[in-house]
Amino acid sequence: MAVFLSFAYRVLFFLVIIVIRMSENTLKEYKEYIDIVYKSNSIILERCELYCDFLVSLAKLIDDTFLGFDTMSSVEDMFKHFTWCFNRVTEDYEKERIHFIEKGNHYKYLWFFFWGSYYNQDEENKIIKIVFYFRSLFDINYIKTEAELNAFIDLYKIFDQNLKK
Repeated sequence: MAVFLSFAYRVLFFLVIIVIRMSENTLKEYKEYIDIVYKSNSIILERCELYCDFLVSLAKLIDDTFLGFDTMSSVEDMFKHFTWCFNRVTEDYEKERIHFIEKGNHYKYLWFFFWGSYYNQDEENKIIKIVFYFRSLFDINYIKTEAELNAFIDLYKIFDQNLKK
């Protein structure tokens, strides 16, 4: 019995080593693939951080200043609230000499995003999920699914097109 257990542990150890090596190779291949995707889409690390900061600032401001569904019940009120928050965040960035087009594609995209994921949801802690989503999306070290990678590239490009250079 002891010989069998010794053999079983050796086989298990061998399988663990194989899985670790396969995981290392898979991770290496993923990183190589991501590098190619980022380079082919002209992804710049500093802009990832900038766009993520903008999105997180907007999300937190929306959540901090939203008065609730009993006060803001119409889509028009929610749109006005979003626009006020968006303008305030944009103004804060302008003070730092970072200028975005005022009402570009990013404005429209973000309204629809926040309408679906924030204003149209009656869920506790939704802001935590939204902030996590933005941070993981723009974290270049976060392993993304193909859908997350496509969403990241789309959002990055939308912001890049609306950044005044």
